[in-house]
Amino acid sequence: MKQNIIIIVLCSIVLSFTINEFGYLFMSIPSFVILSYNLSDLILKIIHKKGQPKRELNKNFQYILFIGLIPSVFVLRYFENTIGGYNLFWKLVFLSLIFNGLFVVILNSYLNSNDGSKSNNIFCICLCTFMLIPSVGIFINTKISNEIEKQQTNIINHKKISKSSKGVRNYELFIKTQYDSNERLDVKKELYEAIRDDNEIVLTLRKGILGYDYVTKFDVK
Repeated sequence: MKQNIIIIVLCSIVLSFTINEFGYLFMSIPSFVILSYNLSDLILKIIHKKGQPKRELNKNFQYILFIGLIPSVFVLRYFENTIGGYNLFWKLVFLSLIFNGLFVVILNSYLNSNDGSKSNNIFCICLCTFMLIPSVGIFINTKISNEIEKQQTNIINHKKISKSSKGVRNYELFIKTQYDSNERLDVKKELYEAIRDDNEIVLTLRKGILGYDYVTKFDVK
């Protein structure tokens, strides 16, 4: 238990220094997953220490990982064009800790007692909630709104073409918002080529139910 607490504290310190910068995702995401795993493991150890009666059922839950993975693939484009999407993402990620703890407690009766299988089960549950809760939250914010659309003019700081690991080109614009001085937006090639740095772009925004604006349309002013 002491080891779990030490790791949780260390991961929390790393997150406090990296979570605000998109460029540090390679550090913040692994740190959060490790934190989530150790928190779940600590919860189970506390439950077992209290002498909760053991069940005979013995199950593996590794495939639960795909429940979180599949939605995240389809929701990625919504995340890219949500103003403050990075901020919303991390709020939902920390919310996932609650669901993760609940799932682990509920499934505690079915978790394989073998140390290796148990660790895999916990790890897969952590990854599932890490991907599922932000995906569902961003999807809900994008699709459910109680307000009418509005237009907002922004100056383009700069633009950039990036390539994915598969060699696909992504056309990106960067604007200043209340969340980030260089908020990134993914646009189509035609729009990208029609504008220059310092041009103004008109965004049609729809405020989602979670309070974050989603870009439904781009226009060059």
